[in-house]
Amino acid sequence: MLLLTHDRTEPGFNLACEEYFFKHTDLELDIFWRNTPVVVIGRNQDANAETDMQYLREHNIGLIRRITGGGAVYHDLGNVCYTHIRGYNGPVDFKRFAGPMVSALRKLGLPAEFTGRNDILIGGKKVSGTAQTVWKGRLLHHGTLLVDANMEHLANVLRVNAEKYKGRGIASVAARVANIAAFMDGEPDVESFMESLIENWPHTGRYELTPHDVTEIEKLRREVYEKEKWVCAGSRR
Repeated sequence: MLLLTHDRTEPGFNLACEEYFFKHTDLELDIFWRNTPVVVIGRNQDANAETDMQYLREHNIGLIRRITGGGAVYHDLGNVCYTHIRGYNGPVDFKRFAGPMVSALRKLGLPAEFTGRNDILIGGKKVSGTAQTVWKGRLLHHGTLLVDANMEHLANVLRVNAEKYKGRGIASVAARVANIAAFMDGEPDVESFMESLIENWPHTGRYELTPHDVTEIEKLRREVYEKEKWVCAGSRR
């Protein structure tokens, strides 16, 4: 499996990068990346219902829509995001594709476990949520690791589903999740953590973005991921 890492942190570029390799190439890749502060909503979500738009504006936090389903998540440079792209014709199987990340975290001495439908936990706290989609014999599975994210932003940017959390609101979100840094010794260093994670990641070689890749990714970024009709309404027409 080829491994791709790069230093681009613009959310539009990173989500366009995923889609480009998923839908426009036949490569099988694992990608590691980070985003500047942004809320990433699921393919079918209502942005206004899921996020506190005023809070986003006040704190200069972006909003973007991904091609997979699931709930809204908060990203910043304290997160490590990862993507698996495979040829695949089977049923949706979160546990199978979350397995390599659980194994890599355990190699770093972190007692990670996969639980529920799509969460990775350490010490009973959620440190990663995952989502995936299948398209024309290809699978995209991705997730985000909370390493040293801004928990105040995380707790405040998302509108809590009152039924799901039974009136507990933001306090419930904060109680359920944790940064991986809380389970590590010493001062958190997200870039060093990412490098250690990659060192423990199985791969057959490295892939470098080509000028053609970047051109196509930037085109997709401009034409889809930075368009209001996609971000706000999920429409590409």
